[in-house]
Amino acid sequence: MRSAFGPRVFIPAAYLEETKLLGFGSRAERQAFIKLRTSADADRLATQYRPVLRSERVRIRTVADDEEDLNDVLARLGRYLGLVALIALLLGGIGVGSAVVVFVRRKLDTIAVLRCLGATAGQVFAIYLLQAAALGAAGSVLGAAAGVVVQQLLPGLLEGMLPVDVNAEIAPAAIALGVGMGLWTALIFAVLPLLGVRRITPLAALRRAYEPTARSRDPWRWPAVAALGASIVLLAAVEVGGVRTAAIFSAAIGAVLGVLWLAAWLLVRGVRRWFPAGWPYVWRQGLANLFRPANQTVAVVLALGFGAFLLGTLFLVQHNLLRGLSTTGGPQRPNLLLLDVQSDQAPGVAAWLAERRLPEIGPVPIVPMRIASIKGRRVNQLLADSMAAGGEPRNAWAYRREYRSTYRDTLVASEQLVSGRWWTATACPPGAQPACISVEQDLARELGVTIGDAIVWDIQGVEVRTRVTSLRTVEWARFEPNFFIVFAPGTLEQAPQTLITLTRVEDAALRGQLQRELAERWSNITTLDLSLIQREIERIIGRVSLAIRFMALFSLATGALVMVGAIATSRLQRVREAVLLRTLGATRRQVLRIAFVEYLALGLLASVTAVALATAAGWGIARFFFDDARYWVPFPQLLALVTAIVGLTVLVGLSSTRGVLHQPPLEVLRQE
Repeated sequence: MRSAFGPRVFIPAAYLEETKLLGFGSRAERQAFIKLRTSADADRLATQYRPVLRSERVRIRTVADDEEDLNDVLARLGRYLGLVALIALLLGGIGVGSAVVVFVRRKLDTIAVLRCLGATAGQVFAIYLLQAAALGAAGSVLGAAAGVVVQQLLPGLLEGMLPVDVNAEIAPAAIALGVGMGLWTALIFAVLPLLGVRRITPLAALRRAYEPTARSRDPWRWPAVAALGASIVLLAAVEVGGVRTAAIFSAAIGAVLGVLWLAAWLLVRGVRRWFPAGWPYVWRQGLANLFRPANQTVAVVLALGFGAFLLGTLFLVQHNLLRGLSTTGGPQRPNLLLLDVQSDQAPGVAAWLAERRLPEIGPVPIVPMRIASIKGRRVNQLLADSMAAGGEPRNAWAYRREYRSTYRDTLVASEQLVSGRWWTATACPPGAQPACISVEQDLARELGVTIGDAIVWDIQGVEVRTRVTSLRTVEWARFEPNFFIVFAPGTLEQAPQTLITLTRVEDAALRGQLQRELAERWSNITTLDLSLIQREIERIIGRVSLAIRFMALFSLATGALVMVGAIATSRLQRVREAVLLRTLGATRRQVLRIAFVEYLALGLLASVTAVALATAAGWGIARFFFDDARYWVPFPQLLALVTAIVGLTVLVGLSSTRGVLHQPPLEVLRQE
């Protein structure tokens, strides 16, 4: 993968000396490939000799190390797919719970008849639990069949993205696991709402319009809650891997439900406490529905808010994954790179580009260097101490690598200052000792440095003392010269360096012609056509992005259905209220406006609370689950998500109310 882009040039060793490629100031890296005996343990030998060679900045890599690097890349996508699957399961569980609530309310007459005929509470519960199991099994089998079909289509979708051929094979064990998880999800989420049928007496069911169902403590409620919680932990462990991660995930879900319940409770108490008595009747009646007897505020906010939370979290995770994969710079980004431009050639190259009316980005100086010491401690000693303390440190790459740094007096478009202050003529005058540098934020974290810390650099044998004065974030995906370290002017101008210049040439044939002209005029300047790399990267990223969006689509569609079901759970209560209002003389428009106010309040509360929780959850998942310290919050898209959820809530609420208004009040009352 390291040599996937660009050709390699091989020079016979006999002619290497006369090329003078290894003269003073050149950069060269030597690799020795060792073939061990079949009985030798490569990992054991690497572990044994790493402490000795690491202090000399010699790296040892085995085939297992390369496999681990590739697995780390693929594991990020695997963890995301596991997260999508888990969210889809939870959304499906919420949908099951909402559907069972509506189903039980519609079956009150049937339950009453069964109880009058002698059926016990346990028998009624078992009857409807078996129905839920049958529906869950049917849905799981159909879903598994659809998954098999999609699996056969995925190789064509991913063709060309991976360096190996992918053959889709039907795995009976995986299908059985999927069907089993679907069935268990349907059962465990149906148990809690079905427990309510055990408290329905024949008299209460037959006279439910006058005698509400009594609220009694069910001894099976807490075991059912415990089973549901344990199931969520188990499902999370299967999907995302690791019991500890699953426990944290489940605890976070419990915290989210607690916050949503608290928000609904505060809404009810707040509206009742500060009721707007001076507002128009329609608004007063709509808000009064939030705290009236038998209100569904808490239930709707919990179901709707939790579904919105899961969708918001999924959206934020997807957004950050895709943003990390995206290449930026716009259609005018440079596509031709000029390497190894010497200082005395820079004016001629600039004039040559100007004659052809081509834009020039640069020239940008590049100075190779290594870290000699950090905060007074030599790097060799730091690496040796780390190895002696328990193996190679995770940030060893940051100590031993060769840095290609630059110097300038301004920030560029791909950078943003996050800490400290950019240098000024008074704070960092040219030639100041120690020199001022700006460090990329993630690298500073790896090196353990911050504002004011000292770093000594080895530049071709000359040590240069520097002081960190600012930290930056860098958009590495932009096709522009980006650097970990930027020096203030006045320090590196006399150091051995090369210049790079970028330009943009639209026509591919013209790019080739210009490359030939440059080689004929300045034979030392190397040109690189970035358009080939850009096109290949965009092709791969486009396929990965399509796969991510493709997998997220199922959860988004499920979430929309779940939210519709959550809103519909309160429809039966709204039917009677709408009929009573019509009987008392309210017009259809007034009834619709009352419903609009109520559902608007519910949608706003649920969506705003859910999006706030999703923002925090997305940061936690990006930071601790995907090991990505960078996190972006797309506020316009989140605002659009809130608007969509509120709009969906109001639309479904008004649709359910409007269906009642087309029937005469007497007919609806007789049906009730």
